[in-house]
Formats: sequence, structure tokens, C-alpha cells
Amino acid sequence: MFTREARILLTRHYRYLQRYTEVATVLLRHGWQAYCETRPRRAPARRPLVTGREPGDPVYRHLRLAFEELGPVFIKLGQLLSTRPDLIPTEMAAEFSYLQDRVRPLAPDVIRQQVFRELGTAPEKAFSYFDYQPLAAASIAQVHKARLPGGQEVAVKVQRPQLDGVVVTDLAVLENLGRRFKGTVVGRICALEEILATFRRQIERELDFTVEALAMENFRRLYREFPQIVVPRVYWDYTTRGLLTMDYLAGKRLSDWYGKGTDCQRAALLIKALLAPFFQEGIFHGDPHPGNILFLPGGRLGLIDFGIVGRLDEDFRYQAARLILGLQERDLQAVMEVTLKLGKPMAAVDYQALYEDTAELVDRVTGMGKGDVNLAGLLLGMVELARRHSIRMPGTFFVLGRTIMEGESLARRLDPSLDLVQVSGPLAASYLRSRLRPNPTPGRTYHRAASTLQDLLELPRDISRSLDKLARGQLTIIFVHRGLETLYHRLDMVSARLSAALIVAALIGAGALILHAGAGPKTGGLSILGLGVLGGALILGCLWALLLKVGQKE
Repeated sequence: MFTREARILLTRHYRYLQRYTEVATVLLRHGWQAYCETRPRRAPARRPLVTGREPGDPVYRHLRLAFEELGPVFIKLGQLLSTRPDLIPTEMAAEFSYLQDRVRPLAPDVIRQQVFRELGTAPEKAFSYFDYQPLAAASIAQVHKARLPGGQEVAVKVQRPQLDGVVVTDLAVLENLGRRFKGTVVGRICALEEILATFRRQIERELDFTVEALAMENFRRLYREFPQIVVPRVYWDYTTRGLLTMDYLAGKRLSDWYGKGTDCQRAALLIKALLAPFFQEGIFHGDPHPGNILFLPGGRLGLIDFGIVGRLDEDFRYQAARLILGLQERDLQAVMEVTLKLGKPMAAVDYQALYEDTAELVDRVTGMGKGDVNLAGLLLGMVELARRHSIRMPGTFFVLGRTIMEGESLARRLDPSLDLVQVSGPLAASYLRSRLRPNPTPGRTYHRAASTLQDLLELPRDISRSLDKLARGQLTIIFVHRGLETLYHRLDMVSARLSAALIVAALIGAGALILHAGAGPKTGGLSILGLGVLGGALILGCLWALLLKVGQKE
């Protein structure tokens, strides 16, 4: 009855309809529970529907619970939103930071099928030993311990089955909802298009384990000068898009170490592990939570799970280095300039007010003495500073900010007296020295010289094309006048007054002519029509004057 394409289309729309129903049901249920918690109660002793440690706004809390219930795509979206307080309300971002990736482990038969699908053979044949009891389970994948035929102990990260279809469906649903909410209050508060575009790129990278494997190889190379920092080696013969095999690191998770005393060496090493690759090549671990950091024998530190990796350009690194050194030297001008360089002013900036707010912020995060510099407080303060002065900060600022804030929190639990600026300052200074006094290799020098020469050779052609467009009338020049809004407003007021005066004058003239001609019925020897026109002109003039006065006040 239906063609193959029609059947596929109908199946897809049916699947989307099912998912819309599930999303709507979950959101409505949690929305109703949030309403029941926030409505006025006649009996204060009545127990709430949801109990336990759940601070904050019930609406945002139930939205987080709904995201957890809706599965991996919504959980990952919520985790992304928690890093973007510039795009969503701050309270919502704080609530989403509590999102938990809780799932049941997959059955051994399912894992066996997944490994067979990726490697073309059963786990018992690919590995000399494979433990079906997972080391960890999350919404994207779960990790198993195994042993290669050569005797190496490895960890095997296996992607959950049918995840591609779930992601495609949920992304389509989210993007469709984003288009429908674009013109609403929600769309104006939250930058939905930017959020969903960023989220699509992030989750597509997370689903391809070869991208994570390449990131691990890159970090291993960058940590060569830090032998105390360990990143697992990737075994490419046992790695595919849906399966990642790496060294098994035998150590204790950072979360299991808390409460066992201070460790100043590892606290400083953790900060270096997070910031050194950033200053070297502009990359950093984007998810440094306690479960992804291991304490290894010999005082070493192990990093795992490179599914989220941030990347920043040269200009951002330069400004970040200036910010750290400016904070170290209490250089208020440098901190203010970094805020302006990183962000994009959306309106005229009051530089004096911005300087005063910057001074207050720096005093607040550095005013308690050595060892008490609060980088997390600085970053959050810069977000508030940017909001107050209509400066739009880039999304990369918040991703790096989240990494620094989480790293600071973890490091201070190991060493409460740690001075993060003193630890990160040498890394920033080293980067600035290498930038100011570069020592390029012959290959890099040749590449730069060739690129410059090519640009010079193309310059006459570009000029000729511009002149041709100018001769054909195809060259468009756009002038944008800034700071003329007040003048435009005054011109509008003047033109409105002039128009009103002309209309009222015309009505007065018409009324006078009618009175002089004596047209129409009369009262007391005067034309009723003429009197009506004059009265209307008087009323219109008074109303117009009143409206102009109100508009001028606004």
C-alpha cells in the first residue's frame, strides 16, 4: 500500500509522536507537583509531595527531576545548561548542576552483543578475560575490566545499544520545540538556538568514541613534562566508534579520598593537570568531577573520561593569562580590559562604573589574605559584572569557568590553604613569555613566510575585484551611527509636534472659513458646523499636547 519511503516517514513521525507524548507527560506531572508545592496552603502542617534535601525553587527542581527521568539526551542537555548562566536564569543553572546520571547496568547478553557488533567477535575471543560486572554505568556507556591476549589489564568502554536512534529522535524533538518556543517568553529569556546548536555538536562528539580516543592521545603527549599525571593509553586495534579500550588505572577515586587528611602535592598537581594543556594548546578536560580523577601509587594523579574536551583559541588564552596575572598583581585595569576583550558589549559601556565594579570584585575575591584568592568567586563575579553592564560573554568562557570552579573545589578539599593564583601564575607567565619571545621551528617559519607571501600575491587581485564591483555599482558600504539615539528621539518629537500643529492649524482655518460663510444651521447667529470644527481642533490640540508631554517624560 505504501512505498518504502512513505513507511519510513510514517514510522519516524510515529516515533516522534510517541516521544512528544512521553515528554509532555513527564513535564506535566512534574509541573503539577511543582504547582502543588508552591501554591498557598491552608494547612501549613500538610506534607509536601516531594521531600528530602532539595533546596531552591520547586519549579527548577522538578524540571531537573523531569530531565533525569527523560533519559540520556535530556541529562546531557541539563549538564550543558548548568555551565551557561548567561543563557538561562542563574537559579536554573545552579539546579541543573545537581543532575545525576543514574541508570541500571546492562545485562551481560546485551554487552556481549554490543562487543560483537563493534569488534566482529565475542568478548571471550577478543579478550583473554572480560568481566561482565561493570566498573561504572552511565547513560551513554558503561565500563568493564578486561585483559588483552598480551596480558595488559584494560578498561573497555561500551556504548549502550540503540543510542543513535534515541539521540536522533530527542534532538529532533528538542529542535522542533525550540523553534516553537522561539517567539515566546521562554525563547526571549533563553537563547534556545545557540543552546541546541552547541548541544548537538557536543553530544555527536560524545557518541563517537574515536574522538575521545584522539583527545586522550593528545593529552598524553601534552603531559610528557608532568610524569606525575597519567592518562590511559588507547589500544586502537580494540577501539571503534562505539567501543573504547584503554589502560586500566588501578587507583582510588578522588571521591573516596576525602576525609583522609590533606594532600598539598596532589592538590597543586590537580590544578596543573587542568590548566597546563590549556596554556600549551588551548584544550582542557571539560568534566573534572571526582569520579574522573584517580589517586595512583607514588603520588601520581590519573585522569579518565575525555568525552567532553574544551577548545579555546590563541586570543582567549592570552586574555586568560592576563586575567590570572592581573589578579595576582591586583591590576584592576587589566581585569577590566580582559572582561571587555573576552565579551561583546551590547550597549554603550560606562567605563568608570565598570572600573568601580571591577575594583569591588577584585577586593572581594582577594581581600582575605594570602591563600584565600577565590577564582570561582572571580568568574561568577565577572558573569554578574557582564550582565550588569550588558556585555555578552562567549560560551567558551563558561565552559572553562566550570572546569576551573570544579577544579578549585576539588583541590581545596585536598588542601584548604591552596593559593590557586600562585599555582596557576607560573603557567600563565610561561605562556606569555613564549608568546612574546617565540622560538619557531624552521618548518613553522617557512609556513608563516609562505602564507604571508601568498597573501601579498593575492592582494592586487583582491583590489582589482573590489574596483570592478565599485564600477558596476555592486559595492555596498554600510554606515552604522552610534550614539545618535537621543538625537533621533528629539527629531521624532519635533516632527510630531510640527505635524500636530499643522493639523490643528488646518482645522482652525477650516472652522473660521465655515463661520465666515455661515454655512449650515446656526445658533446665536454662528454656524454650528464651524463651532464644532473649532471645538474639535481645541480638543485635539489639548490631547496631542498631553500625549507629547507623556512621551517626553518616558
